[in-house]
Amino acid sequence: MYAPLFYSKEEIELRDQARAFVEKEIAPHMAEMDRENKYPFEPLKKLGEMGYIGVRFPKEYGGTGKDLVSETIVNEQVGRASIAMACARSVTSYVAHAINEYGNHEQKSKYLPKMFSGEWPAAECLTEAVGGSDAARIKTTATKEADGFILTGEKRFQASGGVAPVLLVYAITDTTVNPREGMSGFIVEKGWEGLHTARLFDTLGYRGLEVVSEMVFSKVKIPQENLLGKEGDGWKMILSMLNGERVIVSASFTGAAQNCLEIAARYSNERIAFHNPIRKWEGINYKIADMAATLESARLLSLQAGRMIDRGLDATKEAAMAKMVATEGAFDVINNAMQILGGIGYTTDYSIERHFRDARNGLFVAGTSEMMRLIIQRETYKEILG
Repeated sequence: MYAPLFYSKEEIELRDQARAFVEKEIAPHMAEMDRENKYPFEPLKKLGEMGYIGVRFPKEYGGTGKDLVSETIVNEQVGRASIAMACARSVTSYVAHAINEYGNHEQKSKYLPKMFSGEWPAAECLTEAVGGSDAARIKTTATKEADGFILTGEKRFQASGGVAPVLLVYAITDTTVNPREGMSGFIVEKGWEGLHTARLFDTLGYRGLEVVSEMVFSKVKIPQENLLGKEGDGWKMILSMLNGERVIVSASFTGAAQNCLEIAARYSNERIAFHNPIRKWEGINYKIADMAATLESARLLSLQAGRMIDRGLDATKEAAMAKMVATEGAFDVINNAMQILGGIGYTTDYSIERHFRDARNGLFVAGTSEMMRLIIQRETYKEILG
């Protein structure tokens, strides 16, 4: 629980401020977002007004100039209210990272301030029907012309994709080389001719997030100035973004699970069965113990990875460990919280059932649990065997 040994005074203050703000301004709208499948435009703008979208980005472009750990602190508090809302907040941050790292001054000045204000949600367009974990095998292409590129292909699973004015689209620009060398990134604006959103997925969780099932790029003309970085930089953009993304994702799931742990602890202290509060029974209080230990493990792994990234160190293994433990652990914690509450936990009287539906996505978002294990074993063997 944010021990002073691991967090600075300023970081703990940021946590407390963000939690108070989220509880007052964001949490009351999350049931409506889920129930009505309604995108959270206004809550997102409120987060932007507080500087909670551009946390780790330069003040010059509307950010607050902090670091990745600070952003994980904010995202954990948003996740307490809603994992889906935390995703709406953080996906803009992932796109902003690519623009901040690879964009020129004109691109940063045009897009980042409006993204950080919450006025322009952003979406990342990488995944395709044939390219999930095997991201290098995307089929979308961008053919070079005299004054730009012609983008052709289809994408899916874009959080905020149905509403985002700004899209970061990855496409193959050179089919004669390895896809990792021939992939490029483009900033695409909604409304350009040839861009069509076919339909939205109706999902178990993440409701209201406008997750696109099919985004079609039918010979979309991309101006030269909307190429992000250089041709062939796309794969490097993805790699530079992924570790930070996994740490931020971990925080949102930890936040949701922490919220469910607290609900379960309070409920078990008040619910009487067999003449005692049910917290007196080992079948209940041992679950609370396991849940607390799981969350502390997840939080500390995320903190380790975040600190490493902030110091410019390679955190590939650590980010994968944090993501795997946090998302799998959060699902277990939330499931146990529902078990402690019993039937009432299965109803919409508590937020547990909504968190439960959202948390299932954690086992494949930002890389499946299987891919995290693949990364962890690979990096572990490297360290041990050389």
